[in-house]
Amino acid sequence: MDKQARFETIEEMKGRYSLVELCRIADVSRAGYYKWKMTVEARKACLEQDIDLKEHILAIHRLRQYFGYNWMQTALGKEGLVVNHKKVRRLMREHGIHSVIRKKRPFAGRKLSVIFFQCSKSRIYNRGSSNETGH
Repeated sequence: MDKQARFETIEEMKGRYSLVELCRIADVSRAGYYKWKMTVEARKACLEQDIDLKEHILAIHRLRQYFGYNWMQTALGKEGLVVNHKKVRRLMREHGIHSVIRKKRPFAGRKLSVIFFQCSKSRIYNRGSSNETGH
């Protein structure tokens, strides 16, 4: 049982039993319990913010599937949302949002020059002719 579940159990049972005994049984400190209790609202607000941010990320992902977390952070910034790249990466990973990675084609832009091919072809055919001078 994780601490979150232990704190929730203590919260449910604190009306019937003493808080000191419940914390001792659950093996948590009272300070830890009170800290958890004070931050419940902040955690809920953060969770709602993450859900809203996830919706923005999904909307951008539908338009631009090749955006990774860096470009996603830039796109969110253009929408007026200032978000750390680590948070964007975490949300994308938690919700299974992956960028589409293009297939690498190392020789995609390189083609043989037509002029070079014609010149070398003519040299081969003219090699044995008597028109050559020199060597």
